Amino acid sequence: MAFRLLETLYELGHADIEATAEVLATWLDRPEAAVQEMLCRLDAQGLVDGPRCRLSMKGLVLAVSMHGAQKLSRHSQAA
Repeated sequence: MAFRLLETLYELGHADIEATAEVLATWLDRPEAAVQEMLCRLDAQGLVDGPRCRLSMKGLVLAVSMHGAQKLSRHSQAA
């Protein structure tokens, strides 16, 4: 769920949608309490700013890398 949360924060930012724990819970189809807990864990690792529901620079780099890897994977599967 951690990677999905990072990816979702990236997608929300890209779509200019304000991220909140409630919005993340809806997008991830997870209970809000579980999202809050994961935000705290990722905040402790320096990947997000949990209270603001935003990616840190470190988290942004990881999310962009994951997003690019998924695009590359889809592209190679289509070939």
